[in-house]
Amino acid sequence: MITNYNSNRTDNKSSLTKLFVTTVVVVLLMSLTSCELEASNNGELDGFWHLEQIDSLENGKTVDCSNQLIFWGAQLRLIEAKDLGVNTYNRLYLRFEQTSDKLIINKVFENHWHEDNPNGEVGGDVPVEAANDDTRHFGINSIPEDFVKERLDNKKMVLKSDKLRLTFRRF
Repeated sequence: MITNYNSNRTDNKSSLTKLFVTTVVVVLLMSLTSCELEASNNGELDGFWHLEQIDSLENGKTVDCSNQLIFWGAQLRLIEAKDLGVNTYNRLYLRFEQTSDKLIINKVFENHWHEDNPNGEVGGDVPVEAANDDTRHFGINSIPEDFVKERLDNKKMVLKSDKLRLTFRRF
């Protein structure tokens, strides 16, 4: 009798182990197949860029921005433009496309955070239809805005529009 009890116990233990291993394998397979990973094809553009200088192509003047905290952060098909030193400018989200020699800003959104605020502003990302002081602060004078990539490598990015040349350093 004791022998049968131990063999039943061993069979139960073995069955539970098989069930556990099978469950873990199924869960892992389901989690891997249910996720869709999106990979970026942005090459050197991806990353965090500090705006160092703005050159006017119309009048030849240069603005040194190296002491300001103006950044563009690029990932997938979105650039976040923000000024960490001045709170008067909204953070902008820039939807873009790129070719080997161009960066095209198609759409611009102001980041109004997640909820409506007491001043009556609507929360969320609000589309910007035309260039304004906020967009110009980040070097965008029209929507859409086409930039020629004069330089783009792991250290520096130089973008040229019809009116401006923006020089960035990878941060």
